[in-house]
Amino acid sequence: MGDKYPAANHDAKYGTFGNPNESRFELSLERSGILLENSEKQQILDSDLYKTRRPAPCPFIVNRDAMTQVLLDDVSPPKEDTNNFPDKVTSVFKNNFSVSCECVNNFMKRAFPIIRWLPDYSIKNDLFLDVLTGITILILHVPQGMAYAQLAAVPPVYGLYTSFYPVLVYFFLGTSRHISIGTFAISSLLAGTAVQFIYQQEFLNYEHAISIANTTTTAIPGDPTIAPPIVHEKIRIAMILTFMVGILQTIMGLCRMGYLTSFMSDEMISAFITGTVIHILTSQVQPLTGAIVTKHSGPFNVIATWISFCKSVYTTNYVVLLLSITSLAFLIVVKEIINGAILSNAKVPIPAELILVVTGTLVSKFMDLHGNYDVDIVGLTPVGLKYPELPPFELVPKVLTSSMILSIICAATTLSMVLIYAKKHEYEVDTNQELIAYGVGGIFSSFFFCIPSCGSLSRSAMQESSGGKTQIASLVSCGLMLFVLLFLGPQFEPLPNCVLSAVIIMSLKSMLMHFSDLGRAWTASKLDASVWVVTFLSVVILDMDYGLVIGILFSLITVLFRSQFPETCLLGNLAGTEIYRNVEKYPDVEEIPRVKIFHFGASVYFGNRDYFRSQIFHHISFQQNPCSEAQIRYQNNQSEEKERIEVPEDSGFSNYKYDFLRVIILELSAVGYMDSGGVATLLQVMREFAVNKIEIYLACVQEPVLESLEKQGFFKSVSKEFLFPTVHDAVLYAQSECYTS
Repeated sequence: MGDKYPAANHDAKYGTFGNPNESRFELSLERSGILLENSEKQQILDSDLYKTRRPAPCPFIVNRDAMTQVLLDDVSPPKEDTNNFPDKVTSVFKNNFSVSCECVNNFMKRAFPIIRWLPDYSIKNDLFLDVLTGITILILHVPQGMAYAQLAAVPPVYGLYTSFYPVLVYFFLGTSRHISIGTFAISSLLAGTAVQFIYQQEFLNYEHAISIANTTTTAIPGDPTIAPPIVHEKIRIAMILTFMVGILQTIMGLCRMGYLTSFMSDEMISAFITGTVIHILTSQVQPLTGAIVTKHSGPFNVIATWISFCKSVYTTNYVVLLLSITSLAFLIVVKEIINGAILSNAKVPIPAELILVVTGTLVSKFMDLHGNYDVDIVGLTPVGLKYPELPPFELVPKVLTSSMILSIICAATTLSMVLIYAKKHEYEVDTNQELIAYGVGGIFSSFFFCIPSCGSLSRSAMQESSGGKTQIASLVSCGLMLFVLLFLGPQFEPLPNCVLSAVIIMSLKSMLMHFSDLGRAWTASKLDASVWVVTFLSVVILDMDYGLVIGILFSLITVLFRSQFPETCLLGNLAGTEIYRNVEKYPDVEEIPRVKIFHFGASVYFGNRDYFRSQIFHHISFQQNPCSEAQIRYQNNQSEEKERIEVPEDSGFSNYKYDFLRVIILELSAVGYMDSGGVATLLQVMREFAVNKIEIYLACVQEPVLESLEKQGFFKSVSKEFLFPTVHDAVLYAQSECYTS
């Protein structure tokens, strides 16, 4: 075949491989002007010094002829797939469901990751840091647990329960060393929105049933024979919500669906978190000011709440407002100035939140702020742990939609933090096992009066920065939290709610930093920035659940848009190499005479097949719009009538005339899939150009596309001789054809 392709030894100007008879070593000697005898050359080549040293940069030389796909398959034939579908299923079951001691051992280690790392735990090196970190995390757990319970529309003690039970379960089932499970602003707010909505619906149904019973019957009001609808307590609604979130996350983990969170783009998650911050700020207007603000839910609730506040601003309790301003100022000074600047390298920063909670409790108790100034306080806080109870399963249909949203948001938020810390500290995590850990923790804690749990940004950052090595730190935190629940709970009863609101507002700082993501997205891609803007506005203007759905759908639409209108360009050769680049972007590359190399940057399917065809004509033809066969024929005739340009004799191409197009090479390295519509369009394009004696070669065809072409009978109409493993093979073949024609 070597005689058929004299182009293989052409001048480097036309993108040739170079002289195939020279080795790297001989070429480097020639360029250096060094003359050695053959025996001396062989002695150097055989020496250990030459074998181990790194060779100097030199031209890439390939000692082979240009290949078509047929010749490549002859040289390196593909392996035949002898297994049919039943055999594959049997093999999967045999490999994954066989029972043995090793299999049981591996299963237990996967199901309970603590079995893997606890035997290797270093008490000498890690225990002190884990205990210190556990104490530090508890200092954040107590105020945040009480504060975020308010967001979930339940008493603060249930936030402390949520800082105990899910953390204990995660200690046994989780794979991350640094994540802190418990209460979180986003999960609490989403749960509170669902709890408030269901509670209001039940209360309205109850009042409606009572009014109907009193007006349509002669029974005395309050007659025990009348059975009005049940109004569940808010904590019981939160319990069934927690249970359903746990069930859904467990199902996701068992079905190996950890990858589904990848459908939520970074821009969408960033915008959702930022929009949620606006909802949290809005929800804290009433406790921060003491004003009488009408609560709203559903679409436009943020706008309606601020309008209601503006109308009732005169009802502000100035003692509450003063306490809120003082609390925020204290947190800013301690956390941002003292801890942030003065004690930036300290392992254990000043516990500003805990100091504020203790101080606020003492001031409120001794000044009787609730009695004298009508300041809302935490109120009755029971001592100890409650006996487990079943959630109200009859509410499952009502909480199903909210639990689906919560399960996805909590999983995506927590997994993103888990992967960040795992990459930073170079250890492996199992995303599917993580989902199971979250789910089982939710199911278990739902029987113990807990709200939905999630990984916390602030506590996880504190756990990592404090030097925590493993989840032993969480176990220490659980032990101390149990002491708080058994003995210290009632001591927080006089705590003003506005102090907890100040803790919530201050914790939003890290979430507000996501605003900067819009600027980065705008610089990188306007399409990514549009995802951020659409999601943020949907969350703020409509609601969080609507915003989540719209954000995901819009993200998928942008992916579809990119696949429908991918990058297309013509490629040219970088002189002296077999590298081909965009001719519009790189001025040093040159197009091959009488050959056009077209690159398509996505899979070809029914959604973009027309774009695929139009872009080929756009780049190949002299017109900006797709050409008909008659137009192509006209252009071809016009070009043949022009004076043919003769190449100088010393170029080796005295018979090479390149004044009109002969070959189009489709570079398909980015095409990972081609459906029946794409194959039909490709055949149509090849026929249209074949009418005008213009051949189309396919280069860099991926294996899935090649199999698809085989199955759809493409090669019944097109010879495999027009397929090439690389662009350069196709160029050399095209040049040889033009040379011999």
